[in-house]
Amino acid sequence: MRYLILFSFLIFACKPNWRIDPAKVKEELQAQAAQNTERKIKVETRLGDFELELDDRTPLHSVNFIRLVKMGYFKDRYFYRNVYEIGIQGGGEYFDRLNYLVPAEYLDELRPERGTISMARYDEGNPLQSSSPTEFFIVTDSEQASRFYRKYVVFGKVTKGMAVVDSIKKEHSYDEKPVIPVKFSMSVLDPK
Repeated sequence: MRYLILFSFLIFACKPNWRIDPAKVKEELQAQAAQNTERKIKVETRLGDFELELDDRTPLHSVNFIRLVKMGYFKDRYFYRNVYEIGIQGGGEYFDRLNYLVPAEYLDELRPERGTISMARYDEGNPLQSSSPTEFFIVTDSEQASRFYRKYVVFGKVTKGMAVVDSIKKEHSYDEKPVIPVKFSMSVLDPK
């Protein structure tokens, strides 16, 4: 029994600390910016791979996302929602929430259009419309997503492999839930 407890402790101790002090999110992400300058990401799925590029104009979202990619948070995650005609959603699910939110960075020139990536957000207890640190969606239909303008922060785009994103979107689903969710893993493509 003692070995089981020790083993459990060692497994837990080896897990990366993805959390950030909820009262100091902006400051902590700004402090980590110099170590997280990469902006290109590869997404591997069973339906093929695609690439993302994060936008420097949304530094808090980009640093948070690349930081989590580098720490392995987005390994063996799922695209777990087909958002009707709008796109696909994936990342950490609601039950797997981290302890912080990313401050909103809405920019007029960054609109939810086909191929853009945005962070999801929680409505309850979130008057500043801060973003989830881990749940994101990729837009597949610009017209349908236009109502999301200034509701979800756009912080990057698909630069290669949009056909793969479309294939994920076409997977059979029931009430927005894919029958067989598509697993993905992310890695940094190259330094900036």
